[in-house]
Amino acid sequence: MHSFQKRVLNKLNKFKCKNPLAPLQCLPIYDSQMTIVGYLRPITYNYQLTLPGCPELLARWRNENAHMSPEQFVATAESTENWLNKLVLARNDRILFLIMANDGTKVGHIGLASFDFKKKSCEIDAVLRGVKTGYPGMMTFALNSLIYWGLTELKVKQILLRVLANNLRAIEFYSRNNFVRLKDIPVNPDTNQYYLQMQLNVKEWKKQNAHLF
Repeated sequence: MHSFQKRVLNKLNKFKCKNPLAPLQCLPIYDSQMTIVGYLRPITYNYQLTLPGCPELLARWRNENAHMSPEQFVATAESTENWLNKLVLARNDRILFLIMANDGTKVGHIGLASFDFKKKSCEIDAVLRGVKTGYPGMMTFALNSLIYWGLTELKVKQILLRVLANNLRAIEFYSRNNFVRLKDIPVNPDTNQYYLQMQLNVKEWKKQNAHLF
């Protein structure tokens, strides 16, 4: 196992508390003035105990934002719990964080996934704002905190993401945050839906977020 892969897997396992005795670790969320406005709280293996009601909350958010996904279905607490257990926690190259405001409000979620250990790359994953009012700039600040962690702690060299090509609002959001368009990717062979793949311009992002360094 290469050192980069080992580093990433160890970090993700620690943050996901794969060892039940591991302490909870969160990432601070800073605004542009370097004031802490919240934190990224990982979904841990013991989430059923430490985050009661989490599957119900994520299912509600998903149903309220169904247009953001090509897969149309009604999420339930049970299906969301299954998703968390089998497709988030069980994957060693994926981690999901709740976006928590200082007052304890769960604002949304964001994560990392699909690490390419040869290219030292990963994808921004599962970005969703559940609370639509208040907390201005929180999604940008959360995204920046996650990118900073990825670059400085995980040592990734390339950060990508996929967004539905018709989600113009999301594309504009990512463009403002130094992601550039790469290419269209078919959602699957049986539909005419496409993802737009975008890549972080690391140099420009660091320039825009020099206060973090």
